Amino acid sequence: MILSIFSFLSLNGFNSKNQQLYLAKTRLTPSLILSIWVICLLPFVLNLCGINFASPEMSFNISDYQNLTHYEIVDHLHHSLSGSFTHTLLEWSAFCAAIFTVVLAFTYFKLQRDGTILVIGIALFCAGIMDAFHTLVADRLIDAVADNRDLIPFSWAICRLANVLLTMIGVSIFIFSKSKKIKTNLTIILSITCLFGLISYFVIYFCATQNVLPQTTFPNSIVTRPWDFIPLILFIISGVFIYPRFDAKYPSIFSHALIISTIPNIITQIHMTFGSTALFDNDFNIAHFLKIIAYLVPLSGIILDYSYTYKQLDRANLSLNQTIVEQEETAEALKESESLLKVKNEELNQIVIELKNTQTQLIQTEKMSSLGQMVAGIAHEINNPVNFIYGNIIHIENYSQELIELINLYREKYPKADQDIEDKIEEIDLDFLESDLPKMLNSIQLGANRIREMVLSLRNFSRLDESEVKEVNIHEGLDSTLVILNNKIKQGIKLIKNYGNLPLIECYPAQLNQVWMNLINNSLDALETRKKEEEKIENSDYVPTLIITTKTNEDQEILVIIKDNGCGLPEDIQDKIFDPFFTTKPIGKGTGLGLAICYQIIEKHQGKIMVSSNHNEGTKFIVSLQ
Repeated sequence: MILSIFSFLSLNGFNSKNQQLYLAKTRLTPSLILSIWVICLLPFVLNLCGINFASPEMSFNISDYQNLTHYEIVDHLHHSLSGSFTHTLLEWSAFCAAIFTVVLAFTYFKLQRDGTILVIGIALFCAGIMDAFHTLVADRLIDAVADNRDLIPFSWAICRLANVLLTMIGVSIFIFSKSKKIKTNLTIILSITCLFGLISYFVIYFCATQNVLPQTTFPNSIVTRPWDFIPLILFIISGVFIYPRFDAKYPSIFSHALIISTIPNIITQIHMTFGSTALFDNDFNIAHFLKIIAYLVPLSGIILDYSYTYKQLDRANLSLNQTIVEQEETAEALKESESLLKVKNEELNQIVIELKNTQTQLIQTEKMSSLGQMVAGIAHEINNPVNFIYGNIIHIENYSQELIELINLYREKYPKADQDIEDKIEEIDLDFLESDLPKMLNSIQLGANRIREMVLSLRNFSRLDESEVKEVNIHEGLDSTLVILNNKIKQGIKLIKNYGNLPLIECYPAQLNQVWMNLINNSLDALETRKKEEEKIENSDYVPTLIITTKTNEDQEILVIIKDNGCGLPEDIQDKIFDPFFTTKPIGKGTGLGLAICYQIIEKHQGKIMVSSNHNEGTKFIVSLQ
């Protein structure tokens, strides 16, 4: 009947498909439970087949040893103690299982912070300690007073009673306690451990120090060991009522294994209560063997629980890793999208910048084209009459000289002139005309030359007929620019030209002339600004100076340096002066395009333009061309 109850408890519900997941988490497998049943019932079946597990009995008579050698005596003694050796081996195997159980219980507690398994494991360990003490006393490794024939069965019964009581107490703590701290508080758990350990020690100590122990074995009775009957009843009560309640409150593989462990425990007690009549007989040895199984079942429960927890953690980690991978892929996709959007924005910004630059270039090109056409037209219109004047001055000069010579010849041949002629000579002041007319013609000559130079400079500056790259002399463009700006330079500005020997350079002449015009004109404006400021200062020795230097550097680059000692540029705006539409001049005085166009033109010629300036110390532009 009892076995039927445990079959129901252990196998109930395994055929329900809806409970498979729950059973996998909280139940031992049917194959493992079946194996436990087979192991527990196998000795009984083998007994029916005539196999006996009793240790061999050998009489111990001192007279039998008188004619034996020392080694033969030792061998005979070992054979006579085979039952004791078997008993010791089985008991220590059970104790080792208890040690493994408590070690894994502590490991599980560290991982899960669940004290239920730890407390039960400690209870089983304390019961194992009692078994170990019981064995040490039986083997006389611990001093004892009582006879082994009474000590071993009595201490066995006490140990079995302690086993079931300690486990019941440990389980009951969790069944009836409402505090959650007891489950996770290591201090409480260690306190319970110490209590269990003290109980175990004092029980064994009591048994070992008693001279006379109660009789425990009654070979001619149905109940051969009545002291083992009490643990039998307690194991049945635990397996049917107490452990299932614990399993219902704290379902796990371990709590279910605790229920299943009562199967070998009950069968162990049946062998001892109703079968064993002497030390080391068939039922005695079977019971000690099955006690090992009773310890191994909770141990296997912890192992399986630990294994399931590990698998669950592994699955969680796998799921987490998968989630992380998916998130990383999503993040990477978003990053790629953002990257593309940044690229698109950069492309759009670049397009906007290029459009602005193109617009600036178109405006300036149109402006310079119109200016060039106007300058070319003016130069052309001026050039014809200037050439006419310049070409006829020499003739006028010759004719005038001949007329003066003729007049002097007349005065020489006819010193007595008519009165009317004398009056006219006096009226026109012929002597003055004679001396001043060459001077006048010389002035006209100089003016005509100047006009011709200006026309040539205008034509060089406009270069409308030279849209292709050609080799030019940089100095010609600089001088043409200075001629055009001569009116500004004449306003008290000191001009210094430090021209070096420069090779011809392939360029767009009109564009470079535009650069020189903008740079020199800006320098002249800066000089004019500081000059006005210096005029407010008494006894100022300021001399506005413009220095133009040309040379080649070590890399055979042509350097054009335009330096002034004007008002200079503040440091915080020096990196902005080449930006389109940026200007330091008042409204209406500048467009902010001049230096931006200079930068583009120099860049177009694979050159560089740099600026160095200090406030009220001047500005230096350095243009390098290859």
